[in-house]
Amino acid sequence: MSRLKTTAIRIASSSALAATAFTMVTAAPASAATLGESIAATAYAENGNGACAHGGYVGGPNQNSSCSNGQRTHAWCADFAGWVWARNGVKNLGTLNDMALSFYTYGEKYGTLSSTPHVGDAVVYNYGGSYSDDHVAIVTGVSGDKVTITGGNQGGYPGHVSTNTTTNWRVGQSPWGQRISGYISPAGSNAPSYPSPSSLPAGTLVKSPNGPDVKVMISGAGVPVAASDVTPGKYDLSKIVLVDDAAFRSLASAPPAGTVVHDQAGGIERYVIVDGAALQIGAADWTAAGYNTRPDMGVPSAWLQNAKQRNLATGIVVMDQTGKDPGRYAIVEGAALHISAEEWTANGYNEQTLMGVPGEWLKAAITKSPANGTVVMNQSGADINRYVMVNGAALHISASEWTANGYDQRSLMGVPGTWLASAVSKQIADGTVVKDASGQDSTVFVMAGGKAVPLTYADFTGLGYDKRPLNGVPGEWLAGAKAKAAPADRTMLLSPAGNTVWEVVAGKKRAMTADEFGEGKRSFHDVVSVPTAFTDSLPTV
Repeated sequence: MSRLKTTAIRIASSSALAATAFTMVTAAPASAATLGESIAATAYAENGNGACAHGGYVGGPNQNSSCSNGQRTHAWCADFAGWVWARNGVKNLGTLNDMALSFYTYGEKYGTLSSTPHVGDAVVYNYGGSYSDDHVAIVTGVSGDKVTITGGNQGGYPGHVSTNTTTNWRVGQSPWGQRISGYISPAGSNAPSYPSPSSLPAGTLVKSPNGPDVKVMISGAGVPVAASDVTPGKYDLSKIVLVDDAAFRSLASAPPAGTVVHDQAGGIERYVIVDGAALQIGAADWTAAGYNTRPDMGVPSAWLQNAKQRNLATGIVVMDQTGKDPGRYAIVEGAALHISAEEWTANGYNEQTLMGVPGEWLKAAITKSPANGTVVMNQSGADINRYVMVNGAALHISASEWTANGYDQRSLMGVPGTWLASAVSKQIADGTVVKDASGQDSTVFVMAGGKAVPLTYADFTGLGYDKRPLNGVPGEWLAGAKAKAAPADRTMLLSPAGNTVWEVVAGKKRAMTADEFGEGKRSFHDVVSVPTAFTDSLPTV
C-alpha cells in the first residue's frame, strides 16, 4: 500500500470505429516502439483509474484481481504492475503474486534486477528490512536526472493510478517516503511485434491490440470514426491492421493543414483541413486555388461533421488561397480581421505561419466579428485601452470597470489596430438589447441609432425583446449612449401606438410612406420597435 503524492492527470482518448479512405497514398516507414515504451504507454494511459477499472487489474496467473463486485479487494499496486506487463506480453509472469516483493524476486530469478531505471521497468520500494510498507510501480519516463513513475493504489484509500516525477530515483533514496530497493526489467516479451501505423498506406484501418478503438490513416494522422459510419462509408472492418500501441495512441487525430477531404459516405462538397477545422471549398476556389491538384481523401462522416463546426484558433493568420484577395487577416473568435500593410511587420504577424484558406470561406469570415463579450486590445500596444465586443462594435472599458466588472478575468485578444479603430467607431446594431454589466442599474435598453432607449418591463416583454440576448455593456459607455438626445439620422422607429414608421431627421421624427420601402429602397427589417413614450418625445418634422 502506497502513500505516494498524487498528481491529477487527464488523458484524452477517442472512442470510435474507423473507416477507410478511397485515395491511397504511401508513407515512409517508421520503427515500432520498444517493449519499454509500450509498457510505459499502457501504464500512463491508466492515470486516474481506481481498483475496478477494466473490471479489476490482474496480471500473472498467480495474481488475484484488484476488484470484486465493484469493490477493491486488497492492496493492488502489484496487480496493476502485473496487468501492465501482461498487456505487453512480458514473459514468466508466474513468478509474480499480489505482493510487491514478488517483482524483486522476479528480478533476482531472471537476472534483470539493477540499480539503473529503464522505461518499462518495475520499481520496488521497501524490500526487506524493518519497513512499514512495500510498493511497486512502473517507470514511464527517464529524462536527464529525472525519472517519471506511474503506479496503482497510490494516494488515499482505496487508491488510484497516478504519475509522479522525481530526481531522487537512486536505490536507497526515498522520494515519497518509501525507500527505493531496485529496478526490475521484464525478461523479454511473448507479444507479437506490431508495425507502427505511420508505416502503413493512407486509408488503412488500424487498431491497437490493447483497446477497441479503430482509426483510419489519412496523411499520417489517425482519424477516428463512429460506429454509425461503418455501413454508409462501406468500411470493411475485417481488414483492420493491429499496430504498435504507443504509436497508435500518439497519432494526430486530424490530417495536416492543406489536406483536401470529402465525406466518405458520399456528397459533392470538398473541404480543406486547416488547424483541424474543415473549411468548405467553394466551386470558384476548387480550380483557382489548386485544390483540384491535391489528393482528395475520404474521411469519416462523424469526424467531418465535428471538424466543420470548429473555428480556426484565435491568432492564426490567413490569406485567400487563390491570391485574388491580397489582404492578410488574423483570426479572432472565428472572425477574420484585416491586417494593414503597416501592421503586417510592425505587429509581428509576418513571423507567424501564413495559412491559405478558400476565398469564399474567407469572404464569409471577414463579415463576422468576434463573439459578444470578447475583450480586445490593439495588437501593437500603441493603444492601452481595452474594449468589449457587442454585435460588431468595440465598446470602451474604463479603468474602474476593468476589474470591478470582471473583464480582467476574460482572455484578452490582440487585434489589428486599424480594424479595432473601425470597430470602435461603429454603433451597436439597432435592436440590440443591453444593460449595465456591473448590475448597479437594472434598467434594460434597446439600441436605436446609437441611442440607448430605456424599456419598462412591459416594453421589454410586449415588444418581444425578452426573446433576444441581453448584453452586458460597460456602465460608462452606456451612460454616454443614454445621454444622446436622439437616435442618429435615418434611424427608423415604430411604436405600438400605431402603424406609422418614423424616420429620425436632425433629432425630429418624420412619418414615412409605404412607397419608401421595397426592393432597392428601405427595409422593414431595419425598423426598431421602441416605446410609444419615446416616439412621442421626439418633435415631428
